[in-house]
Parts: sequence; structure tokens; C-alpha cells
Amino acid sequence: MLLTRRILLFALSSVGACQVLAPSGPSNVAQGRYYSTGDPEYDDFFLRLFRLQIKLKDAPPRVGGPRQRVAEALNVGPEPEEIRTALTKRANDLSARGIRYSVAHPADPNQPPTLVVTGNPTGNDFELKGMLEKALKSAGELAIDTAAWQKELDELAPRETTLEGNVGEAFAARSESERAEIKGNLVDGSKIITLLVERTRDLDHAATEFLKALGDALGETQLSTASSEVSTSDVNGVSEKKSKKGAPPPKPPKASPAPKPKAHASKPAPAPKPAVAPAPKPAPAPKAADDAPPPPKPTQGTAKPDFEP
Repeated sequence: MLLTRRILLFALSSVGACQVLAPSGPSNVAQGRYYSTGDPEYDDFFLRLFRLQIKLKDAPPRVGGPRQRVAEALNVGPEPEEIRTALTKRANDLSARGIRYSVAHPADPNQPPTLVVTGNPTGNDFELKGMLEKALKSAGELAIDTAAWQKELDELAPRETTLEGNVGEAFAARSESERAEIKGNLVDGSKIITLLVERTRDLDHAATEFLKALGDALGETQLSTASSEVSTSDVNGVSEKKSKKGAPPPKPPKASPAPKPKAHASKPAPAPKPAVAPAPKPAPAPKAADDAPPPPKPTQGTAKPDFEP
């Protein structure tokens, strides 16, 4: 009996039991977990919000990591201003040795900037080149993503207000405690949206400041869609040209005319040889009188003889 009471008290004191008996604790949304109501319209809101939470949680290293590595290669701190000053000095040193790095911005705003290299970097210069290429790609893609996330958050904020006002009508068949739980998750969702907006702006500022420091130190080039060729990085010191417009398909080779059949003079068929008539066989010589056959014997019949006896 004592063991049963202890088990019951433990169950009532657990988090799961508190949520079942009185859902007054932090909501699923407040804990960063996905929440589902069973209604497609409400679940779409909660799913989009949950995915944004995950993306923004994993976003800081995308700019912090590359910035830290570039700073270490330059022996300075990770602040954008320190990186800009040190990289400017390094760029001047590279230029004296015939090497130049510059930042190229594509005409397509959904593409990150790239590094254009002139000369033949080796050793530490080559390692720095790789770090700058990765930094431009990572920070540039993050800046593109933060713009998309901000746009989605701007759509979710007014939608939360609408959904919260329609809970009573959309879930009229649910209990009062279930409707209260849905409203609680929506209210917490509104608070999460505010926090995500602030984090998105911080990430966008960090990525933009870092990219600006790199561009100021190395120089920037704006690529135009009208140009047919773009210089790209070439560690051999020769700028490689790539055509933006697709090359026209090669023309098919002209088919050689079919050889005409040679005219051969047809030989006339040989005339048939005349058939040689066989020589006539000589007629047999007449037999002698002695060899004449005897006269035929008279046969019996009804005809009367020509004479009477």
C-alpha cells in the first residue's frame, strides 16, 4: 500500500502528469518543440515556425567560423574592422609580388560573391585564398538566407494574430482546456517570432559587416549580365575565361554525296550456236526373196470364199 502511494505521488509530480492535469507549464512552442493541433491551417503555422527556429539556431557558425579562421590567418581578432585593416596590409604585400585577390559580386542577387585571383599564390598565400573563398561563400549564402527568413517572419506575425482570434470557431468541438492549450502555444509563438526577428537581424548584420570588410580590403567588382565573359580564379596566374552565354551547338558535318555507280559497258550475250542436225541413218537394205516370210495362213470365218469347190 505504501509503495502504491509513492508511485502515485511520483506520477503526479512528473512533468507529463502536470501537463495532463493542468497545462499551466511552458508550452511546446516555448520549449522549442513542434506542436500539432490536427487542423491543417494551424499546423502549417506551427511547422513553419518550428523550422525557422532550427535554421536560426544552426546559423551563427556559418559566419562566425569562417570569420574566426580568416582572423587567425591574419593574426588579429575576429572583429570586422581588425580583419579589414590586416587584410588591406596583406593585399598590398601580395600586390608587390604580382598576386591580387578581389571580390566579385554576381548580377544574380541569389548568388554569393566569389574570389577573383590573379597571379600564382603558394604556401600561406594559397591557404589564405582558400579561407577567403569559403568565407565569401558561407557569409554570402547566410546573407541571402536571412533575407528570406525575415520575409517569412513578416508573414507569420499577422497570421498568428488571425489564428488566435479564430481558435473558438475553428475548435468549437474541442474542450475548453484544449482550446486554452492551443491559444497558449499561439501566444508563445508570437513571442518566439519576435525573438527570431531580432536574431535574424543580428545574423544579417554580422554577415554583411564581414563581407564589407573583405570587399573594402580587397576591392570589389560588380559582374554584369551583359558581359559575355567572366574572369575566375586561376592559381596558375592566367585568368580563365568562361562564357556566360551557352556556346551554340556545333554544326553537323555536311554529308558527302553518295558515290555515283560507275557505268560498265554491258557485253552482248553470245549468239547461240546453231544446232547440228544428226546425220540420217541409212535405210536398211531390202531382204532377198529367199528371206521373204511365208504367206499368212487363212483364218476361219463366216465370209464365203471367192470360188466354189
